[in-house]
Amino acid sequence: MEPLLGYVSCPGTDKPVLKDFQMKPQNPLPEKAMAKDRLQDKADILENNLFSAVSKQRDKINIHFKISREQFPDAVILKALSQLFPRINIKGNIILLLLGKMLPRTIPKDNQLKTKKHLLNFAETESPDLSRLKLTLEVVLTSKLLLLALKGTPEIPSQDGTISKAFFDHAACPGMLLKNGGIDYKEINKYPIVKEGDNLFFIAPESQGKPGMGYDGRIIQVPKALPLEFNLNGGVERVDTQDNEGKNPGYFLKASKTGVVLLTRTDSLITGIEISDELDVKRLDYSTGNIGTHFICPISMKIDTICGGFKIRARGMVEANILEGGEVETDRRAHVQTIEPGSKVTAQEDIVFHFARNAVLTSKTGCIRILDELMDSTLFSRSISFEKNKGTLTNNILDAEKILLKNIYFCGKNTLYFGRRLFAERQVILDSREKLEKKMLSSDEKEKELMESFHHQLKRLTRALKSNPLLLENIKTLILATRTMDFDILDRELEIIGKLMNTKEVSAIKKRLETLKEIKNKPFKEQAEELNKKMDRTNQRISAMTLTIEGLLRRAGTIEIYTGAVENGLPQKPEVFIESERDEDTFIKIDCTYNTHHGFKITRH
Repeated sequence: MEPLLGYVSCPGTDKPVLKDFQMKPQNPLPEKAMAKDRLQDKADILENNLFSAVSKQRDKINIHFKISREQFPDAVILKALSQLFPRINIKGNIILLLLGKMLPRTIPKDNQLKTKKHLLNFAETESPDLSRLKLTLEVVLTSKLLLLALKGTPEIPSQDGTISKAFFDHAACPGMLLKNGGIDYKEINKYPIVKEGDNLFFIAPESQGKPGMGYDGRIIQVPKALPLEFNLNGGVERVDTQDNEGKNPGYFLKASKTGVVLLTRTDSLITGIEISDELDVKRLDYSTGNIGTHFICPISMKIDTICGGFKIRARGMVEANILEGGEVETDRRAHVQTIEPGSKVTAQEDIVFHFARNAVLTSKTGCIRILDELMDSTLFSRSISFEKNKGTLTNNILDAEKILLKNIYFCGKNTLYFGRRLFAERQVILDSREKLEKKMLSSDEKEKELMESFHHQLKRLTRALKSNPLLLENIKTLILATRTMDFDILDRELEIIGKLMNTKEVSAIKKRLETLKEIKNKPFKEQAEELNKKMDRTNQRISAMTLTIEGLLRRAGTIEIYTGAVENGLPQKPEVFIESERDEDTFIKIDCTYNTHHGFKITRH
């Protein structure tokens, strides 16, 4: 039995579809002599093979047929195609007419007959979207094969407006706003931080596509392109751009202030963006939890009440109405109305409060300003001040290098440490300088010892290399380099010598040279310069120290003032001790300054 083969090759399929058809052995008959029913049977088989392959393809623009003329007579091919075209919505009259003219032609072996014809062409239409559409027929005919292709015009897809580039990790941003407009503080660390002027997104505009044409001549429409719509809820501005041709390729969304990025999403799409430089919390308690336990809030915070045992850590300023035994830590300023017992406030800059009782307040570089009353508390700062018409200090410890307390009622025992921490800082610098000098002295002694050993080994190497004339020039260069200890030249020459004469002397000199290099590279000089700068800054601050207290010492009240002078790390006795001696309030006024030549100068008016 001889197989009858039909081939179909279509885009979208992995390989040509191959079908075998068994026929009874017989000699080929002229087409005119074939029985009508047998021709129909073969045409049906070929049609079904072709249709099966076409049904599997995904390409709606192009279609290809590859048919064996050795297995299927021309009449069968024409009959099969005439039945197939209507099934796949192809108007095939022109195609069949062309094939009917080409198939009977005699084609020599190893030759082929080609033709190309536009079945549809909209080039002259007035519509710019349709003028590009055309449908082309390509036929390649050999004595053994028929290759037929219908090629339409691919559509140009529409592109909606989109985020072309993001300048922060928006995917990791929680983004969702709570129902009350706040954010999820438990994920505060995940909100991106931006500065004023930072780019947020680059938005590419929408681009309307153009229709295409399928292999069946039908027009393939494209959807309307939609712009990307953002709700700019505050802190964000749009900045349009232009390319070299004056066209608008898109626009930037930029931050108009420093803060965190809040995103609004709808069905996973970003629909709103906002920059918030302040978070507003009504009450910090078990319903909210700590803010900044593991991470620091990147922006300013405004809280009505911070309950006992809860903590806030923030990069920005913190404002609170009542601190009920909680803790505040900020890299900026802290402003609190009322600080209740057990509370703690630490700020890099100023701390301002109205009332504080049994609390610890620390300002690392700024000033602590008392607006009304301070009781049973400890304050550490560079500066502490009170300048209102009336205030009260009761049983407190104040430690600062600038103290200004006027119009104060002093009650109970108030202890003032004037410049204590500043003198302690200076002592740390002095101790560090002393340790560095010892290290430098020890290093100099070790360097001297190593240099002597290095020169001794170098002499031994020179004697060993005199018999090698090829290395005499390298030895001279090596010796000259030791005068300035040019390590680059020394390394290079030793490397050359070691390749030609790898002896123990060369290895020992290399090791000694590496040790010398380590000593030379130690940043003793830079460390000493930095300590000197710190000492200069500290001395300037010491010279600028001032203390002024003025007010009324209430009955049974005392004031102790300790200066920065210490022995064995502890002040021995207060420089000033004032005790109320009468049953009525006693007016006091004290000024204190420091001079590097004369020390502390205390004046009691």
